[in-house]
Amino acid sequence: MSDHPDVRPILLCYDGSESSARAIAAASALSLRGRALVCHSWSGMSQFVFRGTVGPGPAPLAGAVKEIDQLDAEAAEERAEEGAELARAAGFDALPLPVKEERKTWRTIVETADRHRSRLTVVGAHGGSGVGRALLGSVSSSVLTHSHSPVLVVPDSTPDTLPDGPIVLCHDGSEASVRAIQVAGELFPGRRAVVLTVWESLAARTAALAGPGGFSSGMEAELDEIGAGQAQRSAAEGLAAADEAGLVSEPVSSKMITGPIWRGLIDASDELGAAALVMGSRGTTGISAALGSVSHGVAHHSHLPVLVVPPAD
Repeated sequence: MSDHPDVRPILLCYDGSESSARAIAAASALSLRGRALVCHSWSGMSQFVFRGTVGPGPAPLAGAVKEIDQLDAEAAEERAEEGAELARAAGFDALPLPVKEERKTWRTIVETADRHRSRLTVVGAHGGSGVGRALLGSVSSSVLTHSHSPVLVVPDSTPDTLPDGPIVLCHDGSEASVRAIQVAGELFPGRRAVVLTVWESLAARTAALAGPGGFSSGMEAELDEIGAGQAQRSAAEGLAAADEAGLVSEPVSSKMITGPIWRGLIDASDELGAAALVMGSRGTTGISAALGSVSHGVAHHSHLPVLVVPPAD
């Protein structure tokens, strides 16, 4: 299959829930269009009911197992077609894609995206937030952690009508954030965008190094002036990347924050009236990524869609 972005499909994950329907609607509201495969991952009741009963040879329940699997397969086809109809109504050129799980749901989705060389996976996030969602292994969290292609996570709290604002391009000067901007340009050509860089007060961050007396007010101001200058330069670099990617960039924004970086990005995006956030992933995997990365923190807590772009293979 060609690697041209107009040819590679978008993978829309649909399980029949309101969350997955909202994800399709949000993808459309962000002006995503083109070829789409509506993936419905199904397991079949037989593997739970008769696990261990049916071996490689004849078995008394083999006929019942086959019949149940056939019924489950037909139900999966209907559910995938239901999602494809929603996607077509939302403007996608969509085909249903029921996929039987051989392992976990998230792995099935990731492998399906790889097999079809999808340019984007769209997944709804079912409720919950923070450590609970990160540790308990929701499908969206696991897809986000392990996906080799960009993932658009649409939380349950996403409003039915997205704000009529720009997409926020989170830029920190890294190659990952530049790649995220490039991918955003491919997915949202001509879209309004704001480059956002957040920074922490250098004086506050290094206060312990100053000893009991702390910094003088003049030194604090000087340190924060340095931090603000670095943030402005980073934002300007992000703006150049956005212009090159074909996005209609509004004035850049840099903001000093206290507290977690993910919270600062979400709060600043709300102030900008953003429709979605775009950010790069450092490419870490496993529990360290689920607990620590900024991209996971934003995706877990945001009430707006979040596009997370992994490093290029």
